[in-house]
Amino acid sequence: MKTIIKSKLILLLIALAISMLGCQKDDPKKPTSNTPQEQITTVILKGFNHDDPMDSLHQFMIKWEDLDGDGGNPPTIDSLLLDTGYEYHINLIIIDKTKTPYDTVSKEIENLKNVHQFFYTPSAELEGKMGVEIDEFDSNNPPLPFGMEVHLHITSDTLYKLPVIGKLNIVLSHYDGIPKTANPSPESDIDINIPVRLK
Repeated sequence: MKTIIKSKLILLLIALAISMLGCQKDDPKKPTSNTPQEQITTVILKGFNHDDPMDSLHQFMIKWEDLDGDGGNPPTIDSLLLDTGYEYHINLIIIDKTKTPYDTVSKEIENLKNVHQFFYTPSAELEGKMGVEIDEFDSNNPPLPFGMEVHLHITSDTLYKLPVIGKLNIVLSHYDGIPKTANPSPESDIDINIPVRLK
């Protein structure tokens, strides 16, 4: 009789443990160490003239893509061609092409923006010529930048000679199990350089 009771008790404890594991969900406001890194093969920058979105001469869609990951073939990268004196609004589209059909993970990252932040750093050649403004924030208290949408301010060319060649570094920080701050995290989901040409 005692053996039967012990067996039932063990089965009950196992069932309870499985149930508790199955009910756990990630809370973006309370990052845990099991928030998985996103699989990212493709980053698209879709941009337009902030002051005139219908201006077809200042619309673009460029792509950074690395289908076989680190250690394979080098990524294919389009150049970002920008006219001086304009403000560009840019949206990032993040894709995982290892899945069939392709998985756009932008929404997943946005849903977890309390544990993610995009950082944009122009190279030295672009200092004083390109300003980056993030006006998209998360729901932390106080709110912290997120940055899947960004404004690029390109200053007038009166003080420098064109063309200017540089790079825009884009890092997606992933705060895995640590509180999000205004500084980059030790872990990143992407760290890419986009060639930039001011013309």
